[in-house]
Amino acid sequence: MTAKDDKKRPYSAADEEEAFAQLLALAESQEPKQEQPSTKNLRANDSSAVAHDQVQSLSKAEQVAQHYNTRRELGVEGRMHTKITGLRTFNNWVKTVLINENTTPGCKVLDLGCGKGGDLRKWAFARIGEYVGMDIAQVSVLQAENRYKTMNSPSFSASFFAQDCYGEPLEKTIRPPNYQADIVSAQFCLHYAFESEAKVKQMLSNVSSHLKSGGKFIFTIPDANWLVKMMRTNDSTTFGNSVYQVKFAQREPITCYGFAYDFTLDEAVEDCTEYLVHMPTFVSLAGTYGLKLVYKQGFHHFYGEKITIKKNLELIHRMRVVDETRPEISPDEWEAIGIYLAVVFEKE
Repeated sequence: MTAKDDKKRPYSAADEEEAFAQLLALAESQEPKQEQPSTKNLRANDSSAVAHDQVQSLSKAEQVAQHYNTRRELGVEGRMHTKITGLRTFNNWVKTVLINENTTPGCKVLDLGCGKGGDLRKWAFARIGEYVGMDIAQVSVLQAENRYKTMNSPSFSASFFAQDCYGEPLEKTIRPPNYQADIVSAQFCLHYAFESEAKVKQMLSNVSSHLKSGGKFIFTIPDANWLVKMMRTNDSTTFGNSVYQVKFAQREPITCYGFAYDFTLDEAVEDCTEYLVHMPTFVSLAGTYGLKLVYKQGFHHFYGEKITIKKNLELIHRMRVVDETRPEISPDEWEAIGIYLAVVFEKE
């Protein structure tokens, strides 16, 4: 379906149900599932939590950094047997498809919010030539660097820097200071910039000044329209299910910047303050930095669109999104998956 077609017929609840049914049908085509070990002992313990009074004394950016610095590492096997394993693998599939569709062999990548380096293998499979990873969380950056060092003969060079990518110019730490990338990526983190207009402008300046003309800015973010719709449908500032919870501080008025909510995702994010991304404002402001929107799609619709391509269907099996050794994606996971958008901008 083209973007033009999509404007003619909005993606409906029936489309979401059909996409979910297709995904379940893929799972049913696998071998019978084996009973999995209990995950109750994999939950984060209380000792990993930051004391409330300590957190409140930090800036919002520092709170985000401390939140991710103190997250317990589950490991590969641990991540494959949690309540959100299906969601994790599905989101990784979305990121892989997004990366594959927007990169060329040998390209240079600037990854803002690189975290612990969970996407390094995705970039390796895309055969990039150079990678720069940046994140506000120092511990995560060190883990990403170690992950790169343990990769088996990586085909690309890599460097890592710890910095607030939205509150400060990248030139403060990135080397060389005038680094130019073919791809700038920001996966599941760009919404933190929407704490203020100043941070959004700094983020866009950072992206634009380090992205080559014709280069792509790819990212995944929570869908503000989806979140507000859920808040109004539930007639409550708090909503969610067994795997996620959203808690808004207020219902109205909804502002373009700084409209906060606390987000929890089982085994991934715990009561972390995030911000709505007002897309019309973002698209308009990005245009002043030479960045043009070329693609925007919710994850449910993204799946329905991309799964029709053979290599993406093969990828969904290879990445174990559909796997006989664990339960299929649950309805609660599927609802949580619907929170997110895949977005691509292009530098003019």
